Amino acid sequence: MKISGKILITLLVLCGWQSLQAQYTEKDIYIYIDTYKELALNKMYEYKIPASITIAQGIFESACGKSHLAVDGNNHFGIKCHTGWNGDTILIDDDALQECFRKYENVEDSYTDHSEFLKTRQRYASLFTLNVMDYPGWARGLKAAGYATNPQYADRLISIIERYHINRLDTLYQERVKNGYYKDYPNVHPALIADLSYVETYANGTAAPKPTPSNNVAENKPATTPTQPTTKPAEPEKKHNGITKPKGKGKNKVSNKPQTSPKNGPTAQKPTPAPTKVTQPSTPPVQQQTKETAPAPQAPQNEQSTESSTRTKQTPTPAHHELPTQLTVFSAFPDEYPIVTDYPFTDRPVYRNNNTFFVIAQKGDTYAKIAADVQSKEKKLKKFNDATGTGKLQVGQVVYVEPKRNVGAESMYTVSNTESMLFISQKCAIKLKKLCQLNGLTEKAELKKGRKLKLK
Repeated sequence: MKISGKILITLLVLCGWQSLQAQYTEKDIYIYIDTYKELALNKMYEYKIPASITIAQGIFESACGKSHLAVDGNNHFGIKCHTGWNGDTILIDDDALQECFRKYENVEDSYTDHSEFLKTRQRYASLFTLNVMDYPGWARGLKAAGYATNPQYADRLISIIERYHINRLDTLYQERVKNGYYKDYPNVHPALIADLSYVETYANGTAAPKPTPSNNVAENKPATTPTQPTTKPAEPEKKHNGITKPKGKGKNKVSNKPQTSPKNGPTAQKPTPAPTKVTQPSTPPVQQQTKETAPAPQAPQNEQSTESSTRTKQTPTPAHHELPTQLTVFSAFPDEYPIVTDYPFTDRPVYRNNNTFFVIAQKGDTYAKIAADVQSKEKKLKKFNDATGTGKLQVGQVVYVEPKRNVGAESMYTVSNTESMLFISQKCAIKLKKLCQLNGLTEKAELKKGRKLKLK
């Protein structure tokens, strides 16, 4: 009975520790990234360890700086005392009761010691043969080298990095190296690079004060480059993917850029299209081969449209089509969805649907080409888009560059004609497998007009 009692106490302690580790929110994660991203970037320059890996480990090991070990010991990486440690220590219940962990004077010392710990131990030597941009390889290498006992450690790190866009820091590092940011290191020049606030960008779309680093962690924050407003004129209605809607007024349209559209105010009247010929893309998508496509009406010539953007490439507009069928591929007009103004991995315009990033295929695009452009892999993009076979792309086709969501933005979807489950999955940015599970259907299910499908 004594042995069983001890085991029970140990399990309760460990469960309590795990509970403590889990008590932080998504907002806390973004605040943590903003607080320590500059420190991680500096360590990336000094030790060639991906900043994304450093931050993800800090989040996971310290519960965003809220764990007992982080609060009382400034230890953000769960590094135990080990032989040869002569610094301060703190006793914490972890895999066993009252284990010895390193204690630091401030958080920066913890970040420095974490980098030294990986750099100087032979068991982690293989990590430094990897590309500094290969965060998945680093995550798996840390697990293989025995950094943590959790069998899901690598997957957890990769998931944190991808879900919270932390690999943007690695890209930012490359940009800084290219622009000479570290030329006089540690006397860096923040003005060379625009600031990146995760809280303002991702925390439920609401701006928040930038956090002040604790424990005297110095930040070298670049100046913020203001975003210019966009002005667009009202245009005639367009019929697209079975839905007639005014151009620029897509459902749930939310933009990261401030907009001023005096002609699109609540009292603005819809202009009458001028009977002028419209030039279509050289190779329009074959959305429905048995139906003719009509050219888009053009706004009156006296109306001008201006847009300030860092994007230099223009996405061709897909041809209009009638009600979708089983053969229809989901496409989008560039102005139907909010544009993402700060996506760092590509020069392509990137848009958002159901909080999922996507690009619009252009003439000659393939999954492989888009994958290279957005610093991803063809296999991943095909998985994100439930694509099989060659996955040939049509002009205007929506290609998601991150996993679709488990639920839709709306509760229900009404079938407008005879579209496929894949079409609805792409249109609602919900995983095809989840869509099928929610409705007890197969991917090849034949849908009738008017049928209602669950999205949540």
